Amino acid sequence: MIPQNSIDFYGDQTRWFMGEVVDNENDPLEIGRVRVRVYGVYDTIPDEDLPWAQIVVPVTQGIHEGKGQNLGILVGTQVFGMFLDGKNSQLPMVIGTIPKEDDTNEKAIENYPHNKVYQTERGHYKEYDDTEGKRRIREQHAKGQYYEMNEDGDIVINAPEENIIIRAAKTITIVASVAVSVSAPTVNINGSESITLNSGG
Repeated sequence: MIPQNSIDFYGDQTRWFMGEVVDNENDPLEIGRVRVRVYGVYDTIPDEDLPWAQIVVPVTQGIHEGKGQNLGILVGTQVFGMFLDGKNSQLPMVIGTIPKEDDTNEKAIENYPHNKVYQTERGHYKEYDDTEGKRRIREQHAKGQYYEMNEDGDIVINAPEENIIIRAAKTITIVASVAVSVSAPTVNINGSESITLNSGG
């Protein structure tokens, strides 16, 4: 027989909810919990008095002892979940998110639903486009610099307003089966010890 003080946790008095995330930064435990304004339950409670909601994550995204992937639910996200304490409604747990009409990412519209886009709050983003004939992978900084691997397998690095800097403690090797071209207004080659040019011709 289930003890009376545990009945709520076994789903006999389960309460489901929908709500909107109002705080994702101030979790004192820093484990990805969020404060949720639950529709119809927490409508008049100040944000700072809302309980912290645990998050259910897929097995591919969990974090343990600092290793793995942190959570990324943003303020304003519409969520779905359940109260672990049933009718008391003080232990919310978020099970998933529910996109709203205005949540569409403009970068994903052109090749929807084949272009998967992940974008951060500050504007960095990744694209994985599986559109036939346009397959590509792109990662871009909020300032505009990006690298992209296109349908043909070409790798393009573009930094229109900043320098491209490659630093390494050991050897950097570039191997190509075709011609390598370098185009720039000025090309500088500096070697503190030596510069060696070899030609197989």
